[in-house]
Amino acid sequence: MKPTAIPADKVSEQAGVLDPGYAAWERAKIGRGLAQSRDRAAMIPVEQVWRDLKLEG
Repeated sequence: MKPTAIPADKVSEQAGVLDPGYAAWERAKIGRGLAQSRDRAAMIPVEQVWRDLKLEG
């Protein structure tokens, strides 16, 4: 399969500019996700997920 990347010389300078509010939102979302991932007690055990989704045989 051929990659769909656009050559750098064909990309306008405006194409890569993101809204500053989006960058702050993204940083906050990643920070919340990392904090949540550190709290192992709050995570659902994989066995329960499998049982709830009936993936076990």
